[in-house]
Amino acid sequence: MEIGFDVGSYAVREVEGSDDPEDFLAVFNSNPEFLDASTLHTGVTAFTTEDVEKFLWHNTVMENSHCLAIRVAEQIVGVVTLLVPHPREGQPWVGSLIVDGELEHERVANQVLAELERIPAAQGWTHVFVGPMVSMVESIGWWRSFGYLPVERRLDNDKREVEVHRKLLRC
Repeated sequence: MEIGFDVGSYAVREVEGSDDPEDFLAVFNSNPEFLDASTLHTGVTAFTTEDVEKFLWHNTVMENSHCLAIRVAEQIVGVVTLLVPHPREGQPWVGSLIVDGELEHERVANQVLAELERIPAAQGWTHVFVGPMVSMVESIGWWRSFGYLPVERRLDNDKREVEVHRKLLRC
C-alpha cells in the first residue's frame, strides 16, 4: 500500500530512493531536544547526513513501514513514519512526526496527522498508537491534545522510555 496525500499547502509522499538525505538534514537539526532524547541523552543535538540516511533507510525498508516526506512546494518541512500494523499492538502506529523547528509545529502537524489518521480509518482499522519519549513532555501534551490517551510506559526497540498512547479512529 502506497501512501500519499495533499492537505492544505502540504504534499505528503513516501520517501523514495531518489530523495536526498541532505534535504532532510535541516528538519532533523532544527529539533535538537528530539535528537538528544532519541539518542538516549548522549548529547547528540545534530545529525549528520549519514544519520538521516540511516533513519530514512530503516523506516522505508522495515516491513509494513511507511516513511513520508512532508513538503511545501519542493522544500521538505517534515517527516512522518507509520507502521501498519505494529507487530505488538496489531494496529497502526505513528513512529515519528518531525516538523522543521523553524515552523509552527501545530500548523503543520495538526493538518498532516488528521489526514494521516483518515487512511487507516478508511481501511477499517479501529485504533492508532504512538509512543512519544517520556522525556519529551511537550510532545506528550501535544499528542494528548489530539485525542491520544495514555496506555502504558515501556521501553521501545532502542531502549528509550516511551509513553504509549492510543486513539480511537472514527470511520
